[in-house]
Amino acid sequence: MTTVLAGIQLLPNQKEDHTGGTIKQVLEMIESAGVRYEVGALETVVEGDYETILSLIKDIHEKVVDLGVNEYSTNIKIHYRSEGVSFEDKF
Repeated sequence: MTTVLAGIQLLPNQKEDHTGGTIKQVLEMIESAGVRYEVGALETVVEGDYETILSLIKDIHEKVVDLGVNEYSTNIKIHYRSEGVSFEDKF
C-alpha cells in the first residue's frame, strides 16, 4: 500500500460546541490506530497507508459525533505520491 500524509483539523461550528475533551480523545484514537502522527498548532498530521488513513478519518468523524459535537467542519489535506510519502520527505 502507498503511504500518505494527511493533515486533519476539526473545527466546531456552533458556539455551544467546544473541543473540551474531544481533541484528547481523538488523539488517543489516532495513537491506538498505530499510525505515526505529529500534533501541530493548527492541525494533526498522520502518516500511514492510504486505506488506513481514510478509514481513520471516517472513524474520527463518527467519534466526534458520539462525543456530542452537533456541527463541525473538517479540513483535510492529503499528500499522495505513487511511491509513497513520509514525514522525512517533508523536512
